Amino acid sequence: MFNKRIKYQFVATFLLIAIFVFGGITPAAAQQLQNLPIIKAIVIRGNQNIDTAIIQQAITKTKVNDAFIEQNVIDDIEAVYSLGYFLDVWASFELAVDNGIKVIFEVVENPTITDIIFIGAKNAPVSNFTKEMQLKKGDILNVNLLFEDLERFPEWVLDNHGISLRPVNLNVTEEGVIEIEVAESVIQDVIIEGNEKTKDHVILRELSFAPGDILDINQINNSLRNVLMLGFFDEVSFSVDDGDDPDSLILTIHLVERTTGSADFGVGFNSEDRFSVYVDVSDENFFGNGQRANIYLNIAGKKWEYELGFFEPYILKGGTSLGANISSRHEKIKEKIDDQEVEGNMHTLGGDITVGHPLGENTRGSLTLRAETDRYSGDIADYDDYKDSYAKLVLSTGVLTNTTDNPFVPTEGFKNRVYLETGMRLLGGGAGYSKISFEHSRYYKIFRDDIIFAVRGKGGRVLTGDLRDKEKFRIAGSENLRGYEGDREGLTGDKMLLVNSELRFPIYDSISGVAFTDWGKAWETEDRMDITDLLNSYGLGIRIDTPFGLLRFDYGWGLNEEEKREGKFYFSIGHTF
Repeated sequence: MFNKRIKYQFVATFLLIAIFVFGGITPAAAQQLQNLPIIKAIVIRGNQNIDTAIIQQAITKTKVNDAFIEQNVIDDIEAVYSLGYFLDVWASFELAVDNGIKVIFEVVENPTITDIIFIGAKNAPVSNFTKEMQLKKGDILNVNLLFEDLERFPEWVLDNHGISLRPVNLNVTEEGVIEIEVAESVIQDVIIEGNEKTKDHVILRELSFAPGDILDINQINNSLRNVLMLGFFDEVSFSVDDGDDPDSLILTIHLVERTTGSADFGVGFNSEDRFSVYVDVSDENFFGNGQRANIYLNIAGKKWEYELGFFEPYILKGGTSLGANISSRHEKIKEKIDDQEVEGNMHTLGGDITVGHPLGENTRGSLTLRAETDRYSGDIADYDDYKDSYAKLVLSTGVLTNTTDNPFVPTEGFKNRVYLETGMRLLGGGAGYSKISFEHSRYYKIFRDDIIFAVRGKGGRVLTGDLRDKEKFRIAGSENLRGYEGDREGLTGDKMLLVNSELRFPIYDSISGVAFTDWGKAWETEDRMDITDLLNSYGLGIRIDTPFGLLRFDYGWGLNEEEKREGKFYFSIGHTF
């Protein structure tokens, strides 16, 4: 892992001829040793801070009164050195009384640690690792503990800071300063696999890193979450392979695409509209460019309508988005005027433009300008209230924060949305009002990772002006207060409050279940909001994850006007929230 720059040496020559050098023994004495190779004493010299007893415990093969065996002394030198406290270990010999030999183990201790310095780490505060090390300032350097600490270092940096580092050089100064040089792993290349439809640039623009950057696992995970939240993939993961040199890595992003396009059409017949036909085509990833496009057409006996929409998520590099929609609706209507039924036609033409921009890592802001006109024809157009067209010009601002882990089936995190809408009397606009709405959802794993408790709160109220019927808050239906439909009191108003809670649990494979309860009510301007008077419902649901999206089937029991429980069935796409 790194080059040792500390000089360690073993000096151990135990042939009797070497005794002339190490012990200063005369040739005559050497002759005596050949006949009397018995160890009479073992002496340890040179240690000042390390207890002699620690060294003695390492000497297990060289023993007093045993015959001198060269290999035993060599093994004990290695054992003493392996304690890790010594820069140098060797043995020398002297003649002893009774025609014996004295074995002297000489040691040179490592220095006392005065500081531990990391060199080369630019993107992580690795000096904090000294708190996790076994070696501390003031200790005698033990190379065994140092090597153990350095073996743990790459994993510690990765776990705590998400950076890939490795020690590449080590130096210990005479003053006891340990200098550890580290090298940061660099991304050599980014490879994308599994995107058969989605263009590479759609994925790459969501990444906050590129070839040449330091490999930062936290940065990679955050970027891949952005890719997943696009809604184009069922799975997003990555792997790392060695690059052309030890400090370069090749990052491969693995993708499993999901179906993003849908086409739906139908033909019907009923006594009211007679013949009807509709076509609904949309694609969240239009031609693999990350754009959204949709077209809807519905033709029935008494009405026809169409809607066209397009969304470009990146009109600028910084993530500025642009969306536009246009719609038209023609419908026969009946109104009671002066105690008589009057028929006519209402023609509604509308459109909107929305500009969005990131405000933070998980937050986006948006600005929407929407225009809509209602024009009447037929007998109803003879009455004053319907002679002139009604034009509405609305400016809306919104802020959305989303920290969830999945765009379709969130299991943790939260979503927060605040929306302010203002009707303006400009350019012929007849709507003069402002209203605010907010929504907050949270997701919790309970008991197991696949059992989720989800809760949502919604609220809104008019701030100024009066709302027309089309502009009022409505809380009944599959997306809000399940088990209630129609125009009964408490479902439409100028202010509203709604709370939904769901327990989501697996059933089998791609099928999951939901138990839910909903609480909410809408009030008129003159009414006081009273949370003790909320309407409530409860129910059960099934979710089926298909290539075409999450199919939702709910059955909710609400209260009818006689305050009796009455059930209603709902079918839709995706989770309620």
